Amino acid sequence: MIKNLEQFFLDNPPEKRAFIGGEYVEAADGAVMKKGNSYSGFDLSGIADCSEADVDLAVQAAKEAYESGAWSRLDVAKKKEIVLRFAELMEENREEIAALDTIETCRSFQNYYYDSIPKAIEAVRYFAEAVDKVYDKSICGRAGMHGIVKRVPLGVVGVITPWNDPMVVTMWKVIPSLLMGNSVVIKPAEQSSLSTIRVAALMKEAGIPDGVVNVVPGRGEVAGKALALHMDVRGIFFTGSSEIGKKLLEYAGQSNMKKVGLECGGKGPYIVSSKCGDIALAAKTLADNMFYNQGQICSAPSRVIAETSVKDAFIEELEKQCAVYVPDDPYSLESRVGCVVSREQYDKVQAYIAYARECGYTVYQPSDRGTMPEGACYILPTVISGLKPEDKLAKEEIFGPVVVILEAESVNEAVNMANASEYGLAGAVWTDDLNEAYDVAERVEVGLMHINSYGEDDNAAPFGGVKQSGLGKDKSSYAFDEYSDLKTIWMKFR
Repeated sequence: MIKNLEQFFLDNPPEKRAFIGGEYVEAADGAVMKKGNSYSGFDLSGIADCSEADVDLAVQAAKEAYESGAWSRLDVAKKKEIVLRFAELMEENREEIAALDTIETCRSFQNYYYDSIPKAIEAVRYFAEAVDKVYDKSICGRAGMHGIVKRVPLGVVGVITPWNDPMVVTMWKVIPSLLMGNSVVIKPAEQSSLSTIRVAALMKEAGIPDGVVNVVPGRGEVAGKALALHMDVRGIFFTGSSEIGKKLLEYAGQSNMKKVGLECGGKGPYIVSSKCGDIALAAKTLADNMFYNQGQICSAPSRVIAETSVKDAFIEELEKQCAVYVPDDPYSLESRVGCVVSREQYDKVQAYIAYARECGYTVYQPSDRGTMPEGACYILPTVISGLKPEDKLAKEEIFGPVVVILEAESVNEAVNMANASEYGLAGAVWTDDLNEAYDVAERVEVGLMHINSYGEDDNAAPFGGVKQSGLGKDKSSYAFDEYSDLKTIWMKFR
């Protein structure tokens, strides 16, 4: 096990170039990004800062690979074999991949090594095992006629990934796209490029032909925009903010009406009914899913809506749980929580907390401040109560370890408050009344609703939101539909 992450990367400098056509290459103009991490300022400068010219080279490599048929027309059994081999290579290199994500994002090494990277590998294996169980359809119509409805690949697919969970989201999108026969150009978030650059080589080692997978690190407003506007890209798939998601919809319309899949922001409603029989478990489950990555989770249950009779008891239990998630050295396998991703994100979240104090709301943070060094960008778990549903803290996605507590007189009022949001990604209801549970689950406007749980779903369950939380689905066999078109072949027999 790596003992000193910074020394490890000084001794073993990670690959920082783009991956195009099966080879690592510098950006066409030689540009690189300059940055340090949010824990110690460790210098991460030198990652290729790709431009429109680099994106065009990557797309052309992907298009040539697609048209060659070396992958797009390869038998599905062989694709499955290669993808499963890739999963093995990820497993063999799990420590390095986890270290790459840790050094760049400063999320805890423990979380990457034991949770995030294993989940990414599980997703790869799930899709590989599922692809040959997804069948096309036959239409037995009028006499002497027969129809076939089949999935066909889009061609070249662009994938833009986020920094909060780089490998999981990359595998959710790239693997089903590849298994459908597409070639892929990946634009990783500029805050988390190293692991994606690394696994591109593992994909080649597994047997994926050159040009089928390409990686163009760089800034979203340059490389991401160029990818979304490219006329040879037939689909663009993104996880990130709703603001950028809307821009990608515009770019798709301005270019070639490419297919678009978006998994965007959230403000997860977490309804606690007066009929909840285990308030302590409800609070612990929220804390487990809210604070582990400094709240940098699009589906985080960040908006508690508790009935009046249980609100105070819930807050008391939640405050106890906050102490478990006090940030500490992200490089240590003993630490559950690290830093926020950047100084910019730190300042944004702290501004929300300062606003809450200025408004006179009740702001709770644990008294234990941890042992982080001066200058590290970390934020203590924060619980804010006493605010109204119309306050910006209850409406805007903070994307930090900040939970707001709202009070409802009834479950019906709680549902109405839950739905009074532009977001609709994930939510939960805690109640021991089965009728109430199912009624609330059906009425809350989200893509994924939990009953007496949160985050326990698996790869068989589709994930994606409604309203301004996006469109389309990650995970499950439904994901294959995102990366393919339906084609009908109609036959008439003599």
